[in-house]
Amino acid sequence: MTWQAEEALTVPSSALFRDGERWAVFRVEGARARLTPVTVGRNNGRQAQILDGISEGDALVLFPGAGLEDGMKVKPR
Repeated sequence: MTWQAEEALTVPSSALFRDGERWAVFRVEGARARLTPVTVGRNNGRQAQILDGISEGDALVLFPGAGLEDGMKVKPR
């Protein structure tokens, strides 16, 4: 089954992780990683639809490591 939407905010699925019972991402804010809960819609394993929690243009950490915590400094690669 194929799914499409006129306007959908999507992110790479590699940015998502489970934080307890919820989905989350690390949003980059001022060179720091910020734990941000998100509401996920459709997810095909490569791209995920985000219904709530972040905005278009937000920078995210891809493949966040287990040691990354809220407020830690990050830099782009």
